Amino acid sequence: MRLPGSLQKLDDRVLGDRGKPRPTGHGPDEGKAPPRERRPRDGAAAGRRVLATVYRVARLVFLVLALIMVLGIVLTLAPSNPGNVIVRNVLELAEAAAGPFKDVFTQQDPERQTIVNYALAAVVYVLAATLVRKLPGGKS
Repeated sequence: MRLPGSLQKLDDRVLGDRGKPRPTGHGPDEGKAPPRERRPRDGAAAGRRVLATVYRVARLVFLVLALIMVLGIVLTLAPSNPGNVIVRNVLELAEAAAGPFKDVFTQQDPERQTIVNYALAAVVYVLAATLVRKLPGGKS
């Protein structure tokens, strides 16, 4: 059924290809899907997405390091069993993560020295995560 001109244009806009007859399968191009339109890729948008992903991963790493430091402080303060595999692994991770901050402050009591240096490391890691979030493109 053929519609009047103005209604046909409206029908074509609303239905698009759905309102047109389907190919019969005869002829050289019949039955083939029409070629897809290629849109130019926006390199800047792709770059921003990659940068935002890098920022999210970096922020997550810094927050996990801060969490490990806090757990190290808690396990150092609390009467925990150093023979337990979880306690031992968390304390080993905390010691490795506190590497650059290990001997910033020296105290007479080694436990207190560990706590102070772990706290410093945790604060620095949280600040680093906050800084990454403040960078252009760092908001998620």
